[in-house]
Amino acid sequence: MGMTGVVVRAVAGAAAVGLAASTAAGVVVARKAVHPRPKRTVTVLDVGPAGVTVPADEQTRCPGVYRVYFGDHEHSVLLGDVRTDDGERVCRAVLDAPATLPARGDELLWTGYLLDQPTAVSPDSAQVMITADGSDRPAWLFPVREATTWAIHVHGIHSSRTAVLRGVPDTLDAGMTSLVIGYRGDVEDDRGLPATFGSDEWHDLDAAMRYAVDHGAERLVLVGWSMGATIAMHAASDSALRDRVGAMVLVCPALDWFTALRWGAVKAGFPGFLGVLGAGALTVPGLSRLAGMRTPIPLGRMRPRPPVGVPLLVVHSVGDRDVPIDASRRFVAAAGPAATLVEVASCPHGSEMNRDPDLFHGSVRRFLARVAARSADVDAAVSTEHGGTAS
Repeated sequence: MGMTGVVVRAVAGAAAVGLAASTAAGVVVARKAVHPRPKRTVTVLDVGPAGVTVPADEQTRCPGVYRVYFGDHEHSVLLGDVRTDDGERVCRAVLDAPATLPARGDELLWTGYLLDQPTAVSPDSAQVMITADGSDRPAWLFPVREATTWAIHVHGIHSSRTAVLRGVPDTLDAGMTSLVIGYRGDVEDDRGLPATFGSDEWHDLDAAMRYAVDHGAERLVLVGWSMGATIAMHAASDSALRDRVGAMVLVCPALDWFTALRWGAVKAGFPGFLGVLGAGALTVPGLSRLAGMRTPIPLGRMRPRPPVGVPLLVVHSVGDRDVPIDASRRFVAAAGPAATLVEVASCPHGSEMNRDPDLFHGSVRRFLARVAARSADVDAAVSTEHGGTAS
């Protein structure tokens, strides 16, 4: 063998080793994405009359109201806008009058959960059980008398029903009975199942849709946050009840998991291409098992397509570094005139309502009003066509 052949084989061997190493690293990134991991906390630096002081970062200095948990999540307090920010430390006002305040050195779990109990949304709330694949899962029901449209709220990855309670008042004000569901693998499920980016979880939403229809729902509005939006997209595409879906509200939606994992890798300090490799690994039988998955995720599930003709409202921050807004822009463009994108000022993932509550609530309520008017027009047309009297 000549020198050229030796060089070619050496280069090819090095390339193969490099590809194998990159793929292995991609699998590690994928495994981190699909399995629950500890939530990030911030340390209390000081507590005084002015408020609570914490290290300055993107989240702690973002405008808005946030709920922080402490004491092993047994206590919480609402923090308001920034009072002082010296570049290293941020002081935020305490808005409510909790029985227990955090102390210096406490670890705070920072959330957007303005409402953290169903009774804070409505005194008429109740817990119901929804059966899917032989397992019962709790859901919170918020009834509206004689409502024929139900809204079903779906939270994001590695989260819980509490995360989306803040969106329920808008659907209640629109006259919709509202259902807040959990699903397999979320933090309320003690089996430690990996997330499948909606590939399996949508069956739990499908069961909730069946529950709603069996209890009087004629139309359904699906409200999905982050991965909850992916779950809603799969249900709107594959459920036997998909014709009942009259509209969808998607908040900080994860609509392209290749993009999401790429940015997740960058945020974690890895090269972005490892996130793309990780996303691809989840679709390959052998590699997906290495990532802890029971079965691979079908490739088409990684980038769901918009349902034809279903009105869509997408609310997304321009500063989201977990699920960048470019994916939402492409999605809305592909959906055409049925879709509306509302861009919120820069804030971390899932903080759109906290960052600009007037824009958020106003956009959702106007959208739901348009959907209701459209549905009424359709009902009137159908009634007239069948010889009835349009009201």
